[in-house]
Amino acid sequence: MNTLTLRRMGWIGATMGLTSALVGCNDAQSEDVANDTSVAEGYVDTTNGLNSTNGLNASNGLNSSNGLNASNGLNSSNGLGSVNGLNSTNGFNGSNGFNSSNGFNSSNGLGSTNGLNLSNGLNSSNGLGSTNGLMTTPDGRTTVSYMVKCALAAGDTLVKKDQNNANYTFAGSLGLAPEYKTGGCAKDCAERLSACLMAHVNTSGVHIPLWMTSPETSIGWGQSPYFPTAEGTFFGQIFLVNPSNNLDGYFCNGPSVSDDVVPGRLGSTQGNVPYANAYPKTAGMDGLCATANHCTMHALDAGVTLSDGAESCVGNGITWTHPMSVWRGQIFQAENAQLDSGVSIVTGATNSGGKRIGTIGPNATVTFKNVMAGAAGTNQLVVYYADGDSGNGLRYFNVKVNGGSVQNKAFSIVAQADWTKIGQAMITLTGFNTGSSNTVQFMGDGTHAAPDLDWIEVIGPGSAPALTGTCDESKWVETASTNTADQGLANDASLTDRWTTNRNMANGDYFKLDFTGTVKLTSLTLNNSQNSSGDYAGSYAVYGSTDGTTFSPTPFANSSGAAGITTIHFSEQIVKAVKIVVTSSRGVWWSISEIQSSCATQ
Repeated sequence: MNTLTLRRMGWIGATMGLTSALVGCNDAQSEDVANDTSVAEGYVDTTNGLNSTNGLNASNGLNSSNGLNASNGLNSSNGLGSVNGLNSTNGFNGSNGFNSSNGFNSSNGLGSTNGLNLSNGLNSSNGLGSTNGLMTTPDGRTTVSYMVKCALAAGDTLVKKDQNNANYTFAGSLGLAPEYKTGGCAKDCAERLSACLMAHVNTSGVHIPLWMTSPETSIGWGQSPYFPTAEGTFFGQIFLVNPSNNLDGYFCNGPSVSDDVVPGRLGSTQGNVPYANAYPKTAGMDGLCATANHCTMHALDAGVTLSDGAESCVGNGITWTHPMSVWRGQIFQAENAQLDSGVSIVTGATNSGGKRIGTIGPNATVTFKNVMAGAAGTNQLVVYYADGDSGNGLRYFNVKVNGGSVQNKAFSIVAQADWTKIGQAMITLTGFNTGSSNTVQFMGDGTHAAPDLDWIEVIGPGSAPALTGTCDESKWVETASTNTADQGLANDASLTDRWTTNRNMANGDYFKLDFTGTVKLTSLTLNNSQNSSGDYAGSYAVYGSTDGTTFSPTPFANSSGAAGITTIHFSEQIVKAVKIVVTSSRGVWWSISEIQSSCATQ
């Protein structure tokens, strides 16, 4: 198998519906490039996401008045993960898209008033507009990021302005329709993008790592030992409605669709999605892709009946030749682990399998046995968790792999005192064995509170990126959107002076810090405790960049400001620069006396 070097990206942090159904949860990390890794050609490891809270909906998504249609419109986390493929993040999630008022619904496609036009390239004003539709809202721009992720190749970008003339840079990844950057997107192009967008749908808003295969050369065939669960295949056309005024969006089940079921994906309860089962389990049909008259499957090797995906599938009497097949990893539910020291099982509808582990004290332990890893040594473990107790400090676990040395890991707050919000963190651990003989033990660190565990999965080898920046604040470079003469006052180690907008704050006002190279961050604090304590943003969003110029279109943190001190916690970010943007103004000036951080370079 040929190899190529693909860029590794982090996880994004925003939601959308097919703006929302494509986007996923609000707590994923940024998709900025972290480092390069060699992967086998054609292997794609991606995390799903388009969910309805952010997606292709009436104001943000794929519907007849707001989406992609033949004459008016078009507007994709994620990134490169393990050595076996592209690890992106899930996107479009459930409360803002793929429903009758929000996008991908049964009678609408991506429609004209969303600024999308299949006849023209995305980089033109007639292909993806700036003054109306998707580019004018955060959710819409997240939809654009997924579209670009699917369409353009890794290393390529699309730069577009919004209605306020602000530039946004969207990164390519999968390279399924590079022609759409500068020219029209014809039938095959639209079908490739349709399959890609549908494959990223997650109606729960929780990002799930995925592995993808396809007859498209930019993705190709081949399986990964980290992703053994054959979920299903997506195919059809969701940009245009058919003659019956419905979407031809379809899926079919893989043989493992009911194994290791995770929230928001096939096999779980899904609502407001832009696709239907092409082969429902009625009238003798089994719902599976690999059945006569359903899909033509690609054999792993000549003469072998096992398959690594569909080459074509039939839906609504049409043979669709651009399907995308999806595998998930092997997951391990916390409630099935060995529980010690007073921990308890907590039930909740938002948890995977309806349960999670709570009341994990400083001396408690949760032990997962028979954990599968595709390779020995260092791997990335995805931890899904919640924060049922109050307090805005980081949570911590001591983690042991196969009885080895303690590895202390910090977890940012998903939503304090909120038992319903599930987030995830990707942590790098050493000491794994190849296969399913691994034991992973989570222990309280004796001092800090721990998060509540939902489930875990191993997704691939990890490699620590080089940290080239500085934590010496005197060497950082500040840039403000207004009053640039005073921008240095927000980072001069003094709480008695300040940078301020010198006028009432406005949505889009920003303050940027450049660390001169990449650094590691888990928190930022806007400290106005001694000066202008009432000059805080109603709400804000924080964006990351690994080159100091191109920022992720989705924030890795967003919340409400606070009087005096605004503390912003988030999952670990590797960034060269951060930009804090006002997303809800308050009719007063915005001021920053001092920006404090958890900056680290090791």
